[in-house]
Amino acid sequence: MVALGGCTLTRTDFDECESSAECRSAFGIGHVCTGDGLCEEVEPAARCTQTFPPGLFDNRLEERDRIIIGNMMDRSNATHVARERSAQLAYNQANDEDGLDGRQFGAVFCTVEENAEYDGLSRAEAAVATADFLGRSVGVPAIVGPAASGDTQAVFQELFGEGVLVISPSATSPALTELDPAEVSNELPGLLWRTAPSDGLQGAVIASDMLGGEGRKTPVSRVGIIHEVGAYGEGLFEVFARAFQDGGGEVAELRPFDGGGQLADAIADIGSSSVEEVLFISSQPGDIADFLDSAATLPGYETKGIFLTDAAANPDVLSDASSVRFAQVRGTRPAPLDESDDLVYASFIAAYTAEYSEDVRNFSFAANAYDAAWMMVYGAAWALFREGDLTGQNIARGLRRLSDGVSVEVRPSGFVSVQQAFREQRGVNVAGASGALDYDPTTEETAADIEVWRINSGDIVGIYTVSP
Repeated sequence: MVALGGCTLTRTDFDECESSAECRSAFGIGHVCTGDGLCEEVEPAARCTQTFPPGLFDNRLEERDRIIIGNMMDRSNATHVARERSAQLAYNQANDEDGLDGRQFGAVFCTVEENAEYDGLSRAEAAVATADFLGRSVGVPAIVGPAASGDTQAVFQELFGEGVLVISPSATSPALTELDPAEVSNELPGLLWRTAPSDGLQGAVIASDMLGGEGRKTPVSRVGIIHEVGAYGEGLFEVFARAFQDGGGEVAELRPFDGGGQLADAIADIGSSSVEEVLFISSQPGDIADFLDSAATLPGYETKGIFLTDAAANPDVLSDASSVRFAQVRGTRPAPLDESDDLVYASFIAAYTAEYSEDVRNFSFAANAYDAAWMMVYGAAWALFREGDLTGQNIARGLRRLSDGVSVEVRPSGFVSVQQAFREQRGVNVAGASGALDYDPTTEETAADIEVWRINSGDIVGIYTVSP
């Protein structure tokens, strides 16, 4: 565990305690029961001072009945900011519908960016540290985020045994499937969820496209791969390589990287090779921009196709990277919905625009973050109405009731229907802003169409879509 700076303790007047939950019930969020059996107040970490509503840490006693959800994103990234705002929009809408029996929702938002003004932590270290603060100090039962698969894996492992539910809106690595128990059930649900589909399908779609996708002049037989070390890069690479080789293709060059120096070497090595196309896999927009910038200056990339993955389909990459190789790029991502055909997605866009004066369609996985937050709200309803205790496991029991029953749209108007069904111990079948949230009861994972895209005049344009 990596400690966050600035977490000091203040002794309260509460004489005795047996658990931190007892302290939070008496004094509000951010209280812990120490080894000497007394409640102490934890000061907010520098990375986690942004709250909804503002001032949660200043009014702990008055706000002690709020249902507090933890959230973590990289606030230096515009796309992550949009995901954070999308989650807050959901909590705000739930409160406008009178919350749960009058209990309002709240949130503590943490940033996991690399920023010396906070500390010297890397993004992955910051994710672990904020998870520790949210789970053990603030005492949240559940966390929305983080975004990257490797960070999600590290956060889940940090909180393993604490009973904290983690739901990522954008972690897609197939490796995450193995972290929860092999057998899950309504009684023993898993505590790691996501509103984005696993890369099991995306990797196969990339392979199929290279072997003869729509709009390709000639299929690709020899590919070079540059991928980040960790759950996302390794998991997606393995799925792709298996499907590509099964289709007769050859992974002729492979360069994993962990850090800028290794990335620069990998880009140069692959550029000088004889491969026909380069598959670049990273969850970080900065890495993708660096790759495109370097490829723009190296002659070896003039005749190579470039394939990018879902993390590249966001405005941070398009605005920061050199456009020299844009015409050579193809990519994949979970297929975005069409607001003209989907009322839930259209309602989300309209509500986000009204709240933040910004077009949320520019930001990947923002709708998934909105859905993740609403799922936490729904899960909390099940936990309180059916289980009587707001724990991560009880919220997860509620999540398992979201894919079978009366149809409900993830909009404020659907919240009453969810509450009514849960009071009567019935499930619901929710349609989210990111699509149908149909979770497999065996894997507790959802699926989505995958879009193959290209860049045209600085915008992401779909070529075709593959259904699971």
